[in-house]
Amino acid sequence: MKKYFYTDGITNFGPFTLEELTEKRISRDTMVWFQELGEWKHADTIPELKELIILAPPPPPGVKAASVATTPNKNPFPGGLKPPKTWLVESILATLLCCLPFGIVGIIYASKVETRFYAGDLVGAVKASSSAETWTLVSFFFGIFGFFIFLGIAIFGTSLAFLFS
Repeated sequence: MKKYFYTDGITNFGPFTLEELTEKRISRDTMVWFQELGEWKHADTIPELKELIILAPPPPPGVKAASVATTPNKNPFPGGLKPPKTWLVESILATLLCCLPFGIVGIIYASKVETRFYAGDLVGAVKASSSAETWTLVSFFFGIFGFFIFLGIAIFGTSLAFLFS
């Protein structure tokens, strides 16, 4: 009985029988190997696997299949470049403790930083980080300013109440 292996490009999976392989939802670009094959080949080149292949359109002309698929949280930049600061924790705290509307805008921008970075958009990630920082600080200072205005009104109101009583 033939035993099949397949790979996601990082890890090899198997051995599987043909029946077990049907449950794995392989695509035409999945690399498959078995003892008689000798080397890894695309699943669509193996006759007995053609019925198992998920129907997906081929990549557009002139585009390599590997460039179409994206791997989440894989750093697209050489040299181990790290994503910019997200400001997510700070924006959540500013939202809860200071000013809800401006803090929410900070959270929205903060959530875009890593998404854009791992999509390969370094400029967009830096802009999102900068916007998250700006809105987080606006929320913080608006909350502090509001607190002191409230404190001033409370003290002034208490003074007036004391004078007229």
